[in-house]
Amino acid sequence: MISAITTNLIWSESLWIVIVLAFLGAVGWLFFKPLAFITLILFAFCFYFFRNPDRICPEALRDPNVMVCPADGTVVGISPDKQKISIFLSPLNVHVNWTPVAGVIEQINYVPGKFVMAFLPKSSELNEHNDLVIRHASGKKILVRQIAGTVARRIVCWAKPHESVAACQKYGMIKFSSRVDVILPEGSILNVETGQRVYGGKTVLGRLV
Repeated sequence: MISAITTNLIWSESLWIVIVLAFLGAVGWLFFKPLAFITLILFAFCFYFFRNPDRICPEALRDPNVMVCPADGTVVGISPDKQKISIFLSPLNVHVNWTPVAGVIEQINYVPGKFVMAFLPKSSELNEHNDLVIRHASGKKILVRQIAGTVARRIVCWAKPHESVAACQKYGMIKFSSRVDVILPEGSILNVETGQRVYGGKTVLGRLV
């Protein structure tokens, strides 16, 4: 319980929210009690949003070719060639992002853009996004794209270029509703389908072949 409180990302990624809500809560308690209760509810939601669970995917520990879902949410699209998978995250999902495979980060590319609805296919190209390219030990590359949505206006990436990462390693987050696209090497085997609920760092996305 204590660990869930201390590791919550609101302290490191959005401390200003705590400060603003604390100020409004104090003002409300002194002058307008309903405001104090509203700020308490808002803090509870934000604390829930910034939760930071630890996840393990046993299959990925046993097989380095297993790819793990990089985000919580719902699979909203799979390209005809099955190389691109899109996951939509609602404000109620965990918004931490995980690396799908072990490897070396070959490239990180941030692209500014618009903030259209994240569940729309065009958001992948039009919206602000951050691309992470991971080179697997086999030499194959996987691209994970963090995409901002209408509400989400901030993409966070903790990873660094040329850094070695493990499968299921936390590497960033997107604040509030958003989307994550994964572009896989040709011939990859998928383990998910459109409409499926998936869990980042835990659900098996597929397998490299």
